[in-house]
Amino acid sequence: MVKPTLKGLGMTNNEVEIYLALLNSAELSVSEIGTKSGLHRQVCYDALDRLLEKGFVSYVIKNNKKYFTALKPEKILDYLEEKRREINTVMPKLNELYVEKQGSTKVEVIKGKNVLRTIYRDIFNTIKETGETMLAMGVEETKFLEFDKIAIKQYIMKMNENNLKEKLLSKESAVSFFEGPQSEYKLLPDHLFNPNPTHIYGNKVAIIIWSKPAYGIITESKEVADANKKYFQILWSMAKKRKH
Repeated sequence: MVKPTLKGLGMTNNEVEIYLALLNSAELSVSEIGTKSGLHRQVCYDALDRLLEKGFVSYVIKNNKKYFTALKPEKILDYLEEKRREINTVMPKLNELYVEKQGSTKVEVIKGKNVLRTIYRDIFNTIKETGETMLAMGVEETKFLEFDKIAIKQYIMKMNENNLKEKLLSKESAVSFFEGPQSEYKLLPDHLFNPNPTHIYGNKVAIIIWSKPAYGIITESKEVADANKKYFQILWSMAKKRKH
């Protein structure tokens, strides 16, 4: 457990072996480090130079000979903090490069029991910011409630609290609906109903696939969102108003 963790911090195999050897000793010469670690003398010198730069070891000179010792393990935290500060100084530039390299479309795939929570959190945060109406096709509320009743009810509650709206296309044989000013339903003939719910909000389209495990696919693209909005409006004009 210790060795893989140290390697994960950017230490090489040789650095790890030497650092652990020094932790178990007061002071060691290079030849003694080589004996304890099983590494060649020159390899020890190279690794020690890197450990000195990182602040993990120090040395004293006795009788014209260097003796190395490991500093307290807490120094690793100081090293990580310094690296964090270094990263923060270049983070604005890294973000600029990241944005420049991105295409106009981003796709995120979610899998498992948190699909609805992730998607509906994203929907709520987006339309709360934009104030627009969320559009959804292929909505069968019974399926949503069976999958994650808590996530859906929390979403509806937050929609009401923030006076947000949604338009939903369900099917004529549907039996479950959410009452309230937040949701407006229209019904399509069953043979036109797509069982994979599609949500359109902002510049995003989120599709849920009711497989085992369930999948969610969020596509962020203005072109894709605009195309789905047009398709939604066509179906909305064809659908029947729900009779309460």
